[in-house]
Amino acid sequence: MLKIDRQLVKNFECGEAKAAAILFEQLRRPLFAYFYRLSYDRCVAEDLLQETLLTIHSRIETYNHDFEFMPWVWAIARNKFFEFKRSQNRVVRLIPQLTRNQQQTACFSNGSDTETDLRNCLDTLSEATKEAFVLKHFQGMTFNEVADLQQIPLPTAKSRVLFALKKIREYFNRGEL
Repeated sequence: MLKIDRQLVKNFECGEAKAAAILFEQLRRPLFAYFYRLSYDRCVAEDLLQETLLTIHSRIETYNHDFEFMPWVWAIARNKFFEFKRSQNRVVRLIPQLTRNQQQTACFSNGSDTETDLRNCLDTLSEATKEAFVLKHFQGMTFNEVADLQQIPLPTAKSRVLFALKKIREYFNRGEL
């Protein structure tokens, strides 16, 4: 997981514009990837990224320096994603329909059949399992970090990730490609 310099965070909290620019640049890529991997919609990912960065900026005084910075950031990001889902009043589809927006799919997918198949497989998982898998394998979090972020026991976090891996193996071994 990304490590952020504590002094950079303190400088940001004191209002230094340069520290804010550096910090947000470091956060931009992993946060965008997280939102995109959960929504597979570039516009949604960009909106959630901006909302998350704004919340970090406006709520930095609530950050407790006794703890690591990134878990605080991930908690904000996770809350933003679930707020978005609730506001949609429907389940967010992780995979856009190819016919719905071919241009978007062409821009943000390398066209790989394997990538499309993985997306389709992930779409069959529960939201909690999918999120645990994305956090562990795409965001590089440890099982402990996944458990803390999802507010679940460590064995449950491990179970979710292993269940996702099992389903992915089954999906690819069944020949559903």
